[in-house]
Amino acid sequence: MSPLGGRRCPPALLALLLGLAGSRGFPECQNPAVSHPVTAGASLCLVPEKPPREWTEMHWKWDINSGKLQRILTALRDGSVSYRRGPFHGRVKFHPGNLSLCISQIGREDNGVYWAEFENSRVILSRCIRVSVWDPVPRPELKSQILQRDRGRCHLFLLCSSPGNVSYSWACAGDGPEPVPGQILGQIPGQIPGQIPGQIPGSSSRLLRSLPEGADPQICLCIVSNPAGWSAARAALTCPVIPGNFSPWRPVVVAVAEGLILLLVGFCCWWRENSREG
Repeated sequence: MSPLGGRRCPPALLALLLGLAGSRGFPECQNPAVSHPVTAGASLCLVPEKPPREWTEMHWKWDINSGKLQRILTALRDGSVSYRRGPFHGRVKFHPGNLSLCISQIGREDNGVYWAEFENSRVILSRCIRVSVWDPVPRPELKSQILQRDRGRCHLFLLCSSPGNVSYSWACAGDGPEPVPGQILGQIPGQIPGQIPGQIPGSSSRLLRSLPEGADPQICLCIVSNPAGWSAARAALTCPVIPGNFSPWRPVVVAVAEGLILLLVGFCCWWRENSREG
């Protein structure tokens, strides 16, 4: 006699049915989510990695960290494609050759994980691509000034600034920078425009260089970047010679002057001795 309410579903079959139902509601991604940074306003094409050979239809979907997938389009094996109205309507195109989804005019609101789902009669396979949208990187502002002159050298300070969440790096022609005296560090301006983290030491937005007077200009580049793009500014560093500034030759001048004085004194003594004898 069967139990009250009819025959019960075997536990193994029940677990299988629940698993299939759950997979069709929110399938698991069969690959590590690939990260794809892009600049706002640009176009983007997403290509699924290693798609399965056998599939009857595929869907491109979008998850904006809400746990609910929103369908963008459905493509059948026979080549027909249907696009769903929504935030991507008019901005997306499906390419059957590589099964890619191309989106134009990317905006910050398009951040999230994109899913390529492949269905056949037995199972759903998914590929995931995480898209992060970044603001364009504007050209940074680069300023330089001479902090101090010391023994025929100029100690220069460079400040690079750019709005937004960016990283800084430097590239200067020639050999590495000459060592800068410790007392120069105390003369570095503390105020930096914008929210820029404070190479002096610990700040990648600031740099010190030391050049000899009259040397050829040295080109330095400040490079700002984010995961989606970069920009750069250049400065020609110089240490002009100040007319009448003989400080680098002062020890030589002093030595020559002392030698001349000694020579003159010796000549006077010699002339007096000769005068007396005469």
